[in-house]
Amino acid sequence: MWPAVLSGVMLGAAFPPYGVAALAYIALVPLVVSLLRRHYTRSESFRAGFLFGFTFFLLLLWWVKNLLPWADVTIPWLMTPALILAVLYLSLYPALFCLLLNALGGGRLKAALLLGPALWTLLEIVRSRGELGFAWGAVGYSQSDYPGLIQLAEYAGVYGVGFVVLVVNFSFGAVLLSRGLVRRAAYGACGLLIVAATWKTGGLLMERARETDSSPLLTVGVIQPDIDLRIKWDPAFTDSIFGLIERQCLEASSRKPDIYIFPETAAPSYIKYEPPYRRRLSHLAVELGKPILIGFLDARRDPKSGEMNIYNAAGLFSDYGALVAQYDKNHLLPFGEALPLSWKFPILKKINFGQGNFQPGTSLEPIRFGTWSFGTIICFESIFPEISREYVRKGAGFLVNITNDGWFGDTPGPVQHAQMCIMRAVENRRYLVRSANSGISMIVDPAGTVVQSIGLFREGAIVDTIRILSKRTFYSRYGDLAVLIPSAFFILLGIRAGRRGSVRGRPAWSM
Repeated sequence: MWPAVLSGVMLGAAFPPYGVAALAYIALVPLVVSLLRRHYTRSESFRAGFLFGFTFFLLLLWWVKNLLPWADVTIPWLMTPALILAVLYLSLYPALFCLLLNALGGGRLKAALLLGPALWTLLEIVRSRGELGFAWGAVGYSQSDYPGLIQLAEYAGVYGVGFVVLVVNFSFGAVLLSRGLVRRAAYGACGLLIVAATWKTGGLLMERARETDSSPLLTVGVIQPDIDLRIKWDPAFTDSIFGLIERQCLEASSRKPDIYIFPETAAPSYIKYEPPYRRRLSHLAVELGKPILIGFLDARRDPKSGEMNIYNAAGLFSDYGALVAQYDKNHLLPFGEALPLSWKFPILKKINFGQGNFQPGTSLEPIRFGTWSFGTIICFESIFPEISREYVRKGAGFLVNITNDGWFGDTPGPVQHAQMCIMRAVENRRYLVRSANSGISMIVDPAGTVVQSIGLFREGAIVDTIRILSKRTFYSRYGDLAVLIPSAFFILLGIRAGRRGSVRGRPAWSM
């Protein structure tokens, strides 16, 4: 089973902090070759996929166990068992992939070439859906640092980018599985040609995405306060934190931003119920003469049950000091911000695993102010393409991601999280503005290039001009349709090829 481990290591190394993105194009080759050449039984195929998944996800997510003990987790010793359980759960998806590839493909190379990329992509989409959805580690995200290789996302999203990477993997795997020099050369050339064509086409699409037009301009001020989580929720420091917010705004005001953007829960209070702090933000917006978007906690009583529900919210203070718009985070971090289904069964909130007990929001409407509007994405929501797509479909002219990754500490977590945001800009051809408490804050242009950024554990501000765009991409309009339809078609063809069985006198994996 060593090929499964090798594939897991190679795919893990394609992501930060290792970041050898090119490995993603060959990472699955050892696993695929071993599945087809060694005639695994279905149970052996399942075990190989599970071992691959365990290796990959452990290498990708090991840092979860290092969650900072003061980061609102009341039972820190649970983090290692939680990591193991999460990795075991996530490993079921590649295990199921290998099982289905064996069962449907009949061990034939032709069937595997048709089935493999499609099955993997559909399982990634399934893995990202629902309350337990977790898109972290989707193959397409490994390419986010190379804008020239991710431009297909405009049409097929992150899963379409991953689909191309998977096709290349199976092409290179066919080089080792095929007989005859000509056939092997053909498969190898096919894989290389796909990469070259992706890069060349990507360059052309990037040029088109950067073409200027008459779209309105907006100067954004992205603030990174770098507030230490050990003091953030200590009432003794609340005044000084609001003082920091005021100071950073006034320092950035010399560069004349049209809006100031602060991270998730940057205001450490229930500002609706603490008038002194709400007034400070209102007075600050009036003094600046510009709106301020800031994260805070909100509480509202359920009219039916009478229970007080807590929301992870973002609000916009207008230039005349009023709180004119609010967004409540829709997709909560499972087991971190809420237990799954606790919004439906409140008794689950009495179980204490150290999680928050937030209530999910129910609306994905862009925040509108004056002539412009934007979609607000809070923290974990940035890894789900359907959220950003919904905002753009409803008219958002740019995207704002506010987050507090400080609880990751000095681990690969913040880097991986920031990397995934880049794909949202390309999918929707929108500027993406990201404000993170302790980093990484950045502005990403519609071509997927990071225009400016602030690194980890630094206080600072980015002030830059973006465009408010209105055109919708194919992906913004139709979502994952460009991946789902071809995948279903290839699976049907693959099943048909697999049913033909082995040819007498030739190995099952042969053409």
